[in-house]
Amino acid sequence: MHQESVDKLKGSVKSDTLLFVLLIVFFFAAGGIASFLKMKFGTNAPLYIFAVIMAGLLYLYYRLRILGYRYTVFYKEPEPEYDARFDDYMVHEDYPYPVGTFVAERTASAKGDVVCVIKKEQFVCLLDPGAEYPADKEIVCSPRSKERSSSIVYEEEGKKVRMFFTPSDELKEYIRGIIENGKTTDL
Repeated sequence: MHQESVDKLKGSVKSDTLLFVLLIVFFFAAGGIASFLKMKFGTNAPLYIFAVIMAGLLYLYYRLRILGYRYTVFYKEPEPEYDARFDDYMVHEDYPYPVGTFVAERTASAKGDVVCVIKKEQFVCLLDPGAEYPADKEIVCSPRSKERSSSIVYEEEGKKVRMFFTPSDELKEYIRGIIENGKTTDL
């Protein structure tokens, strides 16, 4: 199994902490300015504008840092590990999907909602960014624009579906291996 996550802004703990501190400073500075303007002009309009700006900044942070996508490909059977309790090799993990399956999830923080599950029999092709291919339906599972995203074409209920995503080179190789070997034999 190979799994990777993608969001719009790759950040570190340091950059997230800095952004949080800047939001707090902005919150107090804008609140002070809004209170001053309220007293000066005798209207609540600056407070409403302040609330809208804060809501917009929080929504922007949510869209850029918290929302993302997680891609999982089950490309080989789990390997057995030696278990001293039984003095034998045991398989300790069970996959929720059969080998040769690709799963795309939309994540909010660490929790993911499955967007699509593609079985090895459904794969048609893997396309690089900018490649053209006619499809009946499109699904976007990428923080990038469609023009800058790779895509998988697969068949679902007799229709061609194109799913846009942002994989690493390693994930692309696993998917290519499934497409090449998945239709005729087990991996």
